[in-house]
Amino acid sequence: MIPLLQIHVDVVLLRQLSRDVKLLQAFSVEPGEERVKELLLDLEFIPVSNASMEPKSPSKLKLSIMGFAQYKQALRRSFMVTVIILLLFGAYFVFIPGKGHSVSKGPYYTVVVDCGSTGTRVNVYKWLARAVSSKELPILLYSYPDNSTDGMLWKSCKYHCLQTEPGLDKSVRNLSGVRASLEPLITLAEHKVPSEKRRDTPIFVLATAGLRRLAMEDARRVLNDIEAIVKEHTFLYKKSWIRVLSGQEEAYYGWVALNYKMGSFGNHSRSPTLGLLDLGGSSLQIVVEVDDTREDANLVRSKFGFVEHDILAYSLSEFGLNEAFDRTVVMLSHMEQLRESASGIVEIRHPCLHTDIVQNYTCYGCSQLKAPDQKKVTSQVQETKFPSVYLVGAPNWEQCRRLARVAAINSSTADTDHRARSCSDNGSEMINLTAFAHPKARFHALSGFFAVYDKLNLSTRATLTKIWEKGQQVCSRSGSDLSSNSQNAYFAWQYCFRVPYVASLIDDALCLGDKEIIFGPADVTWTLGAALVEGEYLWSSPTRSQISILALNMELPMIGRKSTVRGQKMID
Repeated sequence: MIPLLQIHVDVVLLRQLSRDVKLLQAFSVEPGEERVKELLLDLEFIPVSNASMEPKSPSKLKLSIMGFAQYKQALRRSFMVTVIILLLFGAYFVFIPGKGHSVSKGPYYTVVVDCGSTGTRVNVYKWLARAVSSKELPILLYSYPDNSTDGMLWKSCKYHCLQTEPGLDKSVRNLSGVRASLEPLITLAEHKVPSEKRRDTPIFVLATAGLRRLAMEDARRVLNDIEAIVKEHTFLYKKSWIRVLSGQEEAYYGWVALNYKMGSFGNHSRSPTLGLLDLGGSSLQIVVEVDDTREDANLVRSKFGFVEHDILAYSLSEFGLNEAFDRTVVMLSHMEQLRESASGIVEIRHPCLHTDIVQNYTCYGCSQLKAPDQKKVTSQVQETKFPSVYLVGAPNWEQCRRLARVAAINSSTADTDHRARSCSDNGSEMINLTAFAHPKARFHALSGFFAVYDKLNLSTRATLTKIWEKGQQVCSRSGSDLSSNSQNAYFAWQYCFRVPYVASLIDDALCLGDKEIIFGPADVTWTLGAALVEGEYLWSSPTRSQISILALNMELPMIGRKSTVRGQKMID
């Protein structure tokens, strides 16, 4: 038996009891905003004359019209009592089994928007939470995009094909630019989530290295523009879900995604997890589990899954594919006699580009690099924040290999004969993962690593020697042949730099040449880990998720104030 709640209210409010019941029923099926306003209007206190309602007992309260002030006070009191009734019944629906609106029953969704340096992408995940008593991670039922996305498009392009460009770091003080990047992606996500689930589906808009390199005020402006657009849609959001990730967060989310996808967290034993190498456009993320709890600023203790794990999570800025290529442009500008075109733009001959490439190139990373010899840099390159140069293809495989190697070890000199320090010496120019990784550690190379490797048509476990050989073979083709075999033309024209750069990162910079490295899976990105960690409230505690959703559905507009916000904001 459920104890009855006896609530003493004004006589007039008792006459509205049937309407209260209808209102509670309406809330249980998630009424729209206009329906809530209509029902609340019905509950407003309206004074009546003694002729229309005469008290039947002296013990009951008599109401009389004593002017506007008394009317206003009675109206306020009646409204507050109504809200209390709604909250009491709401608590009943939450804590009585089988009642309330629970996201823990049946499938639920999360949406993650990845605001990267090269572009903006969206991922939609469909989950099924396990039994509360099991304390296990939710089951991933579906993700978008996946290996079957858009058929032929996915077969020819498996890395950043479905994205809007450029990155949002190019849209500071440009709301229309932010809107052009986000609007089609959020609309796409809405089509992937059933309409009845959207109000309960959280959207996380997380930016990485592109916004990390902006000034704090500029990044804040972009985030404010993002929030203004998100709130126009129906997804659930809160301000802390729209932010710039730290490099370590990005690395950790990638590690969570990889080990969740490969089933490492389902094991109750202390077997080591998989190591992560995740290469983006601007930065490189590295995560490896360690046996000892050393004092290290990069040490993270993860309680994700059944067993605690001590991991080292690194994020190396300027080691991404685009930043590394920009570094080679700067080095070449110091090594050769520069020429200027008729329009006054500097021409640079690049040994990793084909002869049919003459590219007007904006070097976003050039202004951040210190040159050893400023005399060889023209005034235009020195004074322009993002200098434009003409890149002219002058293919030379051996020179390209040396140049890529120098970029990979981040040498402070432009001398391409510079030898990397031995991997037995953990110098400041590299991260020697063999010095502290588990002897049996296995690594998965994702994102940019996989995209470069996949084009070589090798097995997922090919050696670095095979990569070098196949890379030279592929890059002996013309640039037009490379472009015709790829949907992503921007990716193709730099491909013959990226092959030796990826190989040099693994061998010379990270000292993993003799380790087992698997390239892929293709569909694992840090956004999966973000959906799990950021959306933990959806699956770790059903009671909390019920309360959060119910509180949002019962958020009432003040009388006389019209709400204009479509998206539901969860208060931090």
